[in-house]
Amino acid sequence: MPQRHRDGQGGWKRVELRQLRYFAAVARERHFGQAARALRIAQPAVSRQIQQLEAELGVRLFDRRPRGAVLTAEGLALLDRAERLLGEADAMRRDARGQADRPRGAVTIGLSPGVSDIIGAAFATRAARQFPEIRLRLAIGFMHDLEKQLEEGAIDAAMLNGPGASARLAAEPLLAEPLCLICAAADRRFEGAAVPLRALAGVPLVLAGRPDSWVRRALRDALGQEALGIEVAAEADTVALAKRLVLAGLGPMVDVASMVRAEILEGRLRAVPLGALAITRLLVMPRGREPSPAAVAAAGLLRDCAREMLASGLWLGARAPAASAGP
Repeated sequence: MPQRHRDGQGGWKRVELRQLRYFAAVARERHFGQAARALRIAQPAVSRQIQQLEAELGVRLFDRRPRGAVLTAEGLALLDRAERLLGEADAMRRDARGQADRPRGAVTIGLSPGVSDIIGAAFATRAARQFPEIRLRLAIGFMHDLEKQLEEGAIDAAMLNGPGASARLAAEPLLAEPLCLICAAADRRFEGAAVPLRALAGVPLVLAGRPDSWVRRALRDALGQEALGIEVAAEADTVALAKRLVLAGLGPMVDVASMVRAEILEGRLRAVPLGALAITRLLVMPRGREPSPAAVAAAGLLRDCAREMLASGLWLGARAPAASAGP
């Protein structure tokens, strides 16, 4: 990068950063040979560049002596300015590289409505602050729809329930949540640290989510193994409606405690673990497709947010996933 240096007669001389870098090295080492070794170049190249610099500036910068080189008064005056220029050039280079390496571009992350209520705002806020050049979109949908969008490439990553993600998707367990029987606080039929599955015999349930949702399938399978059927009080596609039906007295529902965190903290609902049933929250990305740096950064931040909420207790009822969790 050439620099312009005004000479004593009002003209301009051309000075290159390379020459200033060699000059600063000789000034620091006080020896042309040692400066060349520090720069990892041949000594004649250093000597030639210093000679050209002296010719362009019209001054002698070093007194050459048998045992080294000593700055002249002119060289000493130049050294301070040269070091400032070199420092600014290095800072510019670091900034330019940092801009090039910074994740940027559009990223779409899929979350279910319930999960988005738990982590969506915290994740989006941190993403905006930490990666200002990423254009983040949160796609809210049911698990089956999000899985299909991942396979089609419509979204970059998602938090899905497992086990059971498609073989075409790479899944990383983030946390586990026990399935609970969620009932009105005044409903004292279900007490204790856990409720056995057989306690649901003859109990009308409010079923939350679509029939193909992971929670409803897990409940059907578990009750089927116990030779128990499901008595239905009402069905609702969304947890928001289902919990209102529970509060209205239609019956308990089965889901995870985090879906009704506010109502539990307010003392309106209770959540009691149901047998050994649990779901695993998975960070899922497509296999066989190279993700963009922005997608990798956003997915990593989602992972960090989930783990921090797990560690702090903000993700109600969550625990670390079992070592064997995942698809």
